[in-house]
Amino acid sequence: MDREELIRKYAGGEKDFTGRNFRGSHWVDEIIRGGIYREADFSNSYFDASGFDEVDLSFAKFIRVRMYESGFGKTCCLEGIDFSYAIFGQCNFSGVNLSQAVFKNATLGEVSFRNVDLSYVDLSGVERFNEVSFKNVIFYETIMPDGSIYTDSI
Repeated sequence: MDREELIRKYAGGEKDFTGRNFRGSHWVDEIIRGGIYREADFSNSYFDASGFDEVDLSFAKFIRVRMYESGFGKTCCLEGIDFSYAIFGQCNFSGVNLSQAVFKNATLGEVSFRNVDLSYVDLSGVERFNEVSFKNVIFYETIMPDGSIYTDSI
């Protein structure tokens, strides 16, 4: 399913896109509000000034996505989402559940995590980690970029 078909179906009232394939799609100035995208595949997609609010993206694949000036907010469920090798620039994760998410070898340029659960998250190999800001974040058995395990609240 391509981006245009998703937008058309969503406008027609469809809200469950569980397991659907959106690989390689391009999103510019688009905010997706509401809906279920569990286990959907957005790998190799591009997001610019776009994002998600109040959606279930648990266990979705965002492998090798590029996201710039984009974000996830307003109670998004991102549990178990896979951001391996993704590139983020000036992105925001606010009020979301990221427990069990995978950020292996991702680049986090100027990324902000606010009111986020990072329990059991894999951040191994993350680049530009020194540019990340944290506020009201839970770390529990979180794998840090250097491979160490971290538990704390910031």
